[in-house]
Amino acid sequence: MSLQTASTAPVSHRGHCRCGAVVMVAHAVPNISVYCHCDDCRRSCGAPVIASVGFPKDAVEWGTDETLMRYCNGTATRLFCGKCGSPVAQEHDSAADTTFFNTGFMDRPNDFPPTAHTFAGRRLDWLELHDGLPRVEKTILIKTE
Repeated sequence: MSLQTASTAPVSHRGHCRCGAVVMVAHAVPNISVYCHCDDCRRSCGAPVIASVGFPKDAVEWGTDETLMRYCNGTATRLFCGKCGSPVAQEHDSAADTTFFNTGFMDRPNDFPPTAHTFAGRRLDWLELHDGLPRVEKTILIKTE
């Protein structure tokens, strides 16, 4: 599943944390944009669901990594700003070629509408999203055994 742009011009997508200490530019079209309902994403972002957009890791350019912090819990490596605490992105060994950015981190979040709900069976009972998007029980792009 790939998100496409109408233009053939070079693509650049930018993002920054709340305080501006962590910035990035992705020089590629995103390869995924989804909602995730898994417990790990929910706890790491403090919200009932997270929207994320994935870019090829080799197309991501970080402005600086002085304040970029990493936390690995065995499921994913979470990237966040060490200055303001903003959640930035996630990396998964099972999708080693993709960095998944929190859509709210992106400068133009409206450019990345989700195309599916992942881990849909873990959706909180009181959260109703009637958007007609496909629901899958695992995540897209991540290899599972």
